Amino acid sequence: MGPTDRALFLSLKPAFADLILDGKKTVELRKVRPRAAAGALAIVYASTPVRAVVGTCAVADIGQERPGVIWKLHGSRTGLRSQDFDEYFDGRSTAVAITLVAPRRLDEPLPLKALRSGPHGFSPPQSFRYLTSAQAAALVPSEWAHHLKRCAGLVSDRVAVAAGS
Repeated sequence: MGPTDRALFLSLKPAFADLILDGKKTVELRKVRPRAAAGALAIVYASTPVRAVVGTCAVADIGQERPGVIWKLHGSRTGLRSQDFDEYFDGRSTAVAITLVAPRRLDEPLPLKALRSGPHGFSPPQSFRYLTSAQAAALVPSEWAHHLKRCAGLVSDRVAVAAGS
């Protein structure tokens, strides 16, 4: 599966969504590893109280390892304190780190009401879900078009997809 086959729809707390879109948080943590190709578009949804799609970025890499290793490799880029990280992964043998690049904030957020009532017709997940290329193009058409150009090497914020980027 390539980077243009589907998108990753990420639900985040608004503070973390802002940090990602500001480029200050480059690693998103999850307990379950998503199956997304390097270079895939990630659609950023800010949960309550914002409740809107607020931007996009691209998946550079997804790593899975013991929590201590993930913290050592990525802790400073997660937007979390060590204590919060430990609480989040308490009792877990593995942690997932999604490295995100090329953040882009939408000019106009797409509110939850539009997601539910429009042709998209879905509710945001608690963690993540996959969107087909057609769903992503319908949801954020200009961002999907930019993503396709990026993958083709036609825009300057091209994603480095090598492992460890």
